[in-house]
Amino acid sequence: MADKKEKKEIKNIKLSTILIGVAVFISILMIISSVIVYGFGDRVSFSKNISSVFPMPAIIIDKTIIITTKEINSNLNSIERFYESQDFSSIGLRVDFKTEEGRKRLKIREKELINKMIEDRVIEKIAKEKGIFISNKLVDESVSRKISEYGGESAIKDNLKNLYGWSLDDFKKKVVRPGLYKEELEKWFAEDEKREENEAAKKMAEESLESLSSGKGFAEVAKEKSLGSNAKSGGYLGWFREEYIADELIPAVSSLEEGKISKVIESRQGYHIVKLEGKKTDEDGAALFGISQIYFPKASFADWISEEIKRVNVNILISGYDWESRTGMAVFSDKEMEKFEERVLKENIEDVSLLSI
Repeated sequence: MADKKEKKEIKNIKLSTILIGVAVFISILMIISSVIVYGFGDRVSFSKNISSVFPMPAIIIDKTIIITTKEINSNLNSIERFYESQDFSSIGLRVDFKTEEGRKRLKIREKELINKMIEDRVIEKIAKEKGIFISNKLVDESVSRKISEYGGESAIKDNLKNLYGWSLDDFKKKVVRPGLYKEELEKWFAEDEKREENEAAKKMAEESLESLSSGKGFAEVAKEKSLGSNAKSGGYLGWFREEYIADELIPAVSSLEEGKISKVIESRQGYHIVKLEGKKTDEDGAALFGISQIYFPKASFADWISEEIKRVNVNILISGYDWESRTGMAVFSDKEMEKFEERVLKENIEDVSLLSI
């Protein structure tokens, strides 16, 4: 009896020893992985492999929302896959992420990706605080509409797989759900958040129209009151074809006589008073309109969400990036990468992952 009891105790001790050993090994492995991922980032070749396997925290938002290294790497792999699947040879460009220049350009893409992921999470957080919740049913309905619009489920699945390496569920999670949260929050913003601000802009436009009616010159009122970028030049914008004029302004512009001034016109962007400076035709025979305007912008969702992002507490744990609360953006901690990004932007290269052949 004693022998059996003793053997059982030895067996339990061995099992507990093994479990402790495994726990210690995993802890050591996680510590080493953390040092490599957080300390060295992509300067160590297998750092990306580690962070792709272990979903380690990369970004923490307001102490509760976590973006993992695995999520970032998965999305970055999809970006790489997309560019590598395209044939840019016809326009004299190629994709090459293996060169030093290519890796830097991809790093810029990664920074853009990180900022987009932070924005998506903040939008979802704010939306839920406002009582907005996107159900699976709503996501499925949105996808169904896209499927009927783009040629059937099979075609969409093939495109997602070939271009991004995504399944339909990946598409729902990464694109559709964040997009719906943004749409619904924009609706809430337009209806509830900035009514007073927009009413103030409308009132300023109406007061400007009264000044014009009392005999003040258009350029004078524009310089004094307009909040448009061309206020200093008396509101003069230049010559435009009809297709380049905001839809809400076209009826007024096309019906005005030269030198005449419109009433206050509301557009999605704001409130406008338009003066038709002249009409002519271009070399193709298309009508051109010379336009000046006095303009008061509506509250912008983009500006508002940017301010909201600045207010959240963001900690970036991975190497290579800092959080700049002043701008509400992730920025490169490496000054050389900062300079490289500036050079790329100056080159006005829309697609920064493309290299000339």
